[in-house]
Amino acid sequence: MDIHRKQREVLTRMLRPKENLSGGTALTWKVLIFDDRCMKILGSLFHVQQLQKLGVTVMMKLNDKRERIEDTPAVYFIEPTKENITRVAADCRGRLYDKVYLNFCHPVSRQLVQELAKQTVKDNAHKCIAKVYDQYSDFVSMNQHLVSLTMRNSFTQLTRPRSDHALMSYVDRIVNGLFSIVVTFGQVPIIRSSPGNAANMVAQRLHLKLKEHLLSRNNLFSSGVAAYRRPLLILLDRNMDLSVPLHHPWTYCSLVNDIFGIQANKVDIPQEDETVAGKQTKKSYDLSSEDKFWDEFQGAAFPNVAEGVQRYLNEYNERVKQVKQGSDLSDIKQTVNSLPELQRKKRMIDAHTNIATALLKQLKERQWDRYFELEEELINRMPPTEQEMLDQIKPEAKGTPKDKLRLYLIYSLTHEVSAMDAKKMEAVLQSYEKPDLGSQHPPLDLSALKFLKNFKMEQKFTAGIMDPKRKKESESGGGSLFKIISDTVGARGKKLLQGVRNLVPTDKSLPTTKLVESLMENKETKDTGKFIYYDPKLLQVNGPITGARRISTPFTEGFVFVVGGGNYVEHQNLQDYAKRASTPQAPVSIAYGSTEILSGSQFLQQLSALGKPPTGADVDAELD
Repeated sequence: MDIHRKQREVLTRMLRPKENLSGGTALTWKVLIFDDRCMKILGSLFHVQQLQKLGVTVMMKLNDKRERIEDTPAVYFIEPTKENITRVAADCRGRLYDKVYLNFCHPVSRQLVQELAKQTVKDNAHKCIAKVYDQYSDFVSMNQHLVSLTMRNSFTQLTRPRSDHALMSYVDRIVNGLFSIVVTFGQVPIIRSSPGNAANMVAQRLHLKLKEHLLSRNNLFSSGVAAYRRPLLILLDRNMDLSVPLHHPWTYCSLVNDIFGIQANKVDIPQEDETVAGKQTKKSYDLSSEDKFWDEFQGAAFPNVAEGVQRYLNEYNERVKQVKQGSDLSDIKQTVNSLPELQRKKRMIDAHTNIATALLKQLKERQWDRYFELEEELINRMPPTEQEMLDQIKPEAKGTPKDKLRLYLIYSLTHEVSAMDAKKMEAVLQSYEKPDLGSQHPPLDLSALKFLKNFKMEQKFTAGIMDPKRKKESESGGGSLFKIISDTVGARGKKLLQGVRNLVPTDKSLPTTKLVESLMENKETKDTGKFIYYDPKLLQVNGPITGARRISTPFTEGFVFVVGGGNYVEHQNLQDYAKRASTPQAPVSIAYGSTEILSGSQFLQQLSALGKPPTGADVDAELD
């Protein structure tokens, strides 16, 4: 289920409209126009050089001031909104481009099509519009198994909607995004959803939308797919597990996102300014699937990253040595041909050395490995002692006040805390609420704690699906975590990634993964038995399916979608499960998606907003 490749194929066809219509292969030069939403979608799929190879000579935002470019077609990729329609109509009346190929990221309404016709019929401006397409690409594919609808503050919006109408409008946006993803996959899935929450609301409406589409003449789905090959779409609600989104992760990709933030597959890393002493700047790095190191190690535990850098560096040095030893003409030609690849590999190694070095600085300053270790024990039902928890959140312990709050929230979510212990620990946390001139951290907002207290009173946390067996503590090994990096990387490389204990995440499945495993294998358990079953292909049935009409064989392709915010930790845990479950005869593939992909601090911010009294204003105003 390579959603990244499939979406890229769709938008590659979009970027070659004249070639597709004529059936030719000759490249046509064109202008690409996009809005903010579609810029994010394109940015996750293409580099500038790749767009140029597809004939794109100029790229501009829809709302920027643009000059006329004669005898050149324009490809528009935009959201179907009234404002965008008005701007496109103005471009057509101004004859900015020879021909306009209008592409909407999700289906345009009849009302907006009529509005476009009304605004362009004057002066025959409508003749500029060559074609209008619905692309069903209203989502961001971050890698081959990870997608996001990039709907900000989704947990807050769904937990505290301004009104019933606002809630249903938000749910409809999720349904439209999921429909785009399903169309891109090209197969109608079986749908399973948790009951009685926003995820089930999405499941019901998506089920009806797919049924309605299958009854139409313009069916976008392939027919004749065997039942056992149909994918399984699992819709989960974020409320089922609030602890994992707060977890301090330990894998490479999750760490980069939690500490520095990944936006459109790019990350900005702080570094010293070489021209001004004491000043810091930021350098941006691209983390696309074309980066071989990132593709191989993004899901690896942090200890393995340095070993990976060392291996890649050794391979690079060996290749450079071979090139330098060449003497005859054929060797010289081979050297010239291999130089670009060697340069790319060196840039890649340097990039990940710099990222890992910046990560290590944060991990050591905040004693990240200790937070990870304690939280792993809590999530896997092996709680540390109350004294260990108290020692870790005290002012003397390393870590930011938010690190300590995240640890305590996980503790309270996964462990029955006595009133006395809660009073002691919360008193320590309350001391961080006061401004401290000697601290570099702002006063701590404890609103998230208030929300979770109310949350626990209103509904039971789904602890029954967790493994109750206690697992032995991970061995630290006592020595240095990593091998020393070669001098070739530079002086700083010698100490790269030393000083942090050699912890490796346990192989235990998270609550999300345990549910997915049972649903994929069609196992009836206490928890999966509650999950509602929909089959949009059974056109005569409008509601859930029971009994013999259900598919009983295991599924090999699955798409897990979390309503209310997902994270890299759950995504990686699902990929690990897929590898374990795969066989040469029946490989298992699982994609993961959500309304948005969050870091621990971002999720904490949403919990904090929910812990404050509602003001009647948009909750977005409470968040940055």
